Amino acid sequence: MPLWVREDGELRSVMSGIKKSVISTLTNPSAIQITASGIASDEQADHLAHGGIEKALYAYPIEHYPHWTDYLSQAKKTTVDLPHGYFGENLTISGLREDSVFVGDRWQVGGIECVVMKLRTPCYKLTARTGVNTVGKEMVRTARSGWYLRVIGLGSICAGDVITVISGPREISILAQNQDLLKSQSYD
Repeated sequence: MPLWVREDGELRSVMSGIKKSVISTLTNPSAIQITASGIASDEQADHLAHGGIEKALYAYPIEHYPHWTDYLSQAKKTTVDLPHGYFGENLTISGLREDSVFVGDRWQVGGIECVVMKLRTPCYKLTARTGVNTVGKEMVRTARSGWYLRVIGLGSICAGDVITVISGPREISILAQNQDLLKSQSYD
């Protein structure tokens, strides 16, 4: 799907998969087929930055949505309504956040198994999606990045499936990755 970005004063179109549509909800759950590269019906426009096997699924906590509603509403000076999937996530989840998720943790969700790979680093496409130049820095500053998952056991999932976490080596959390990125300021 095309996304319009401004670069060097010029408006141009780039391919992006950041605009997601909800396909399974708690009130209308439906089985979603998961392949090694992610959701079977999903598009990934940039397999190096936001897709491929190592970044097959992007999980994002629903608990972050109130912050973003306030932040983006203030920045745009109008009330913003953010549907699930707004940040390009495939999985809008509840109960897990960056401080409790570690690289190498395995997840069993519905009929699939995944491994936590790394934080999502914000890029210019998130800025274009939101229309707010500071959104990437805010995402890292507040450690509201979400994280990527690699699918290691194929099957299907459904809204409402429980996430069972099998602890990995617990060497680095997604929060710690955010803090390291903030120190280096090598994002956006």
